[in-house]
Amino acid sequence: MKRFNQYIIGAMLLGTCTLGLTSCDLDEFNPSGEGANAVFATMQGMEGLVNQMYYNFKWKYYGREDPVLYFEGAGDIWANIPEKNEYGMQLTRFVNLQGDRGQVAGAWNRVYDNVNLANTVLDYLPDTKNLSDATRNDFEGEARFTRAYAYWWLVEWFGDIEMRTKGTGEPTFTAVRTDRKVIYDELIIPDAEKAAQLLPVTPYNGDIGRATKKAAYGILARACLARAQYEEAGSDAQRAFYQKAYDAAKYVMDNKASLGIKLYSTYDEIWQTKNNKNNTEFLWVVTHSENSSLNPNPKNPNRLHLYWAPRLLTRAGITSSATAWEYPKESVLLMPTYYFLNLWEDWDLRYDVLFQEDFPEVNPRGSYKWTDVMAQNYNAKENLVGKTVNNGETVLRFTKKHVTDGDKEAAAEQGIALVGIDDIYESENVNAQGGCKIRQTTDPKSSVFIASSFPRFKKYRIWDGDPNGTILLTDATGNVGFGDVPVIRYAEMPLIAAEAQIGLGNQAAAAQIINSEIRNQRVVKPNYSLRDAQVSASQMTIEWILEERARELCGEWLRWFDLKRTGKLVNYIRQHNPAWDGNDVVDEHNNLWPIPNTFLDKLQNAEEFGQNPGYNPYVRNAD
Repeated sequence: MKRFNQYIIGAMLLGTCTLGLTSCDLDEFNPSGEGANAVFATMQGMEGLVNQMYYNFKWKYYGREDPVLYFEGAGDIWANIPEKNEYGMQLTRFVNLQGDRGQVAGAWNRVYDNVNLANTVLDYLPDTKNLSDATRNDFEGEARFTRAYAYWWLVEWFGDIEMRTKGTGEPTFTAVRTDRKVIYDELIIPDAEKAAQLLPVTPYNGDIGRATKKAAYGILARACLARAQYEEAGSDAQRAFYQKAYDAAKYVMDNKASLGIKLYSTYDEIWQTKNNKNNTEFLWVVTHSENSSLNPNPKNPNRLHLYWAPRLLTRAGITSSATAWEYPKESVLLMPTYYFLNLWEDWDLRYDVLFQEDFPEVNPRGSYKWTDVMAQNYNAKENLVGKTVNNGETVLRFTKKHVTDGDKEAAAEQGIALVGIDDIYESENVNAQGGCKIRQTTDPKSSVFIASSFPRFKKYRIWDGDPNGTILLTDATGNVGFGDVPVIRYAEMPLIAAEAQIGLGNQAAAAQIINSEIRNQRVVKPNYSLRDAQVSASQMTIEWILEERARELCGEWLRWFDLKRTGKLVNYIRQHNPAWDGNDVVDEHNNLWPIPNTFLDKLQNAEEFGQNPGYNPYVRNAD
């Protein structure tokens, strides 16, 4: 199959800005009149318009920093590293989050752009000439998938917003809120259902990254599960949405072969770089090209390898170079919380696949001799100083295990600086829900070293350690990663199905799904029994599901949505992820994000539309 990296619309007539819904300039062109009619009546023009719907996902979101901060960082399993405690704190901890935040406006604008693009496709598609029935169905299905996905995001983030089903060809200066349940019932769910009906199994033109039938069922299951939260617990209405979520997820589970899904025999294969570009467990991906000129942001397409790493470069002799793939450029941003590291049981192979604790020496001289200064940075014992570590041998070990002074001394005899979980976190002050703060020490320099010495999250790896294997980075000292990013993955389906069964009161059925689809042999370490991983009906609670979703779906853009959907956002952040400096301001109003001021500034009825509760009321600028 081909890579999907086409963005140019025929004749460039489409200005994707939805005036009245975004902050774009009022003189920006929008499709209207005979020019757009002529272009989008052609096969080439319509194909370009459909292609453009994927642009923002690649340019602004999946592979970039902001979604890492507000989808994963704004939760309970990742925390700001202390040296960047205030970096993006409006997004990760809601400190001073208001409607003037640029990232909030950026998400609103670009996701609404996708709504307008999808609406424009649906407006013009009936009049497009020379399309086969299959192509017409495909284009409609892609538009409905895009619109369903975009509105799911917008509604969960912003609540009651304006629902538009027609492309905006002229500037509009008023907006009216629509109840979020109406948006789900009249647009998101019907669009997802229609997309599932229309879309083919194989992507249009063989382009990986386009929506297909399995992706449509994926967003349908996700949307129905989210819709259930807005009904009274245990009510018939809520049960109906749980059933729809289960049915959609179960369809994917029961039709893997016909949908083109094939499960790997080992868990590691899901994340191996050699499988990234044609992954058989990904339901929908955002693609990035090895040819950087084809990416919307050529210099910075996929940077996910930067954000979850500890500080390694320049530590203990470790050096980077253009081909030192073990240690690419760092942009240390988030670290796992104490709560998250303690969610993993000893049998769970997934931890070993997803996290790296041992770090080998890489030094142009071929070896490194421990200095007193560097050893003291890790609070290491004297017997580490002077030890020589050759390239390829372990020089640093950052572990989730509790280690003793004796363990550290034994590691030091081998030339290894060992940092345990108690060195990084205030484990003596663990609260009743299993969370504690990152440790602060009296030595600022040592504090920086220790607090940035955590296991490396490697779900978004750029190579597998084979010098002759696949590498998903153009230069280890640069930013240009080109791995594809999974946005919907197969494992989410059984987790949705199990959660839906819990909502329906069928705990035994939920346990059976988990045992067969998630807790199977491929996630169990050698020398452990499958029985260690299997679960019982009595364990099937929403709290357990959230733990398993943390283990299975960590880093996959869902944690904020999961906590919001289950009503756990405030409590889980406060208890599982207490702020390093005690600045825990998250409150119930953070279950919605603020409406961007830049949007309200353009509305004639801004005061009527209003700001979301709990944020500063909107005041129109005097100028």
